[in-house]
Amino acid sequence: MTKWNIDPAGVGRIVGEAGRIAGHFQGELKSLGSHLESAMKAAGTLDFGGGSETPEVGLVGITLGQYTATRQNDIAFIVARAERSLQGAVDATEEYNKGDLDMAANAQDKALRAPSIDLGGPGKKGAK
Repeated sequence: MTKWNIDPAGVGRIVGEAGRIAGHFQGELKSLGSHLESAMKAAGTLDFGGGSETPEVGLVGITLGQYTATRQNDIAFIVARAERSLQGAVDATEEYNKGDLDMAANAQDKALRAPSIDLGGPGKKGAK
């Protein structure tokens, strides 16, 4: 038979620490966007000699922009997956605790039931 051995306090500590670390991902995601936008501007522009006040973003800038869009989606996915995984660990531990409490309550209920006494007699068995 499979046995479970979950330490709810340990789960709480690990989930808390993992959540704190995962919280940094949000800041990193914003930072990545900001830094790559700056890199796009610094990578140069295309000037077609038309006298435009805002020259076109250059090829390197376009590539960095595409990279940024892809990486931001990937990181956002990782953040969402981490949040769901951590919440799943919390939910599973809560259900485990409820199960322990239910089993304890059932055992206590059985122990507190009045015994059924059969003193025997013709065709009867002893105490139950």
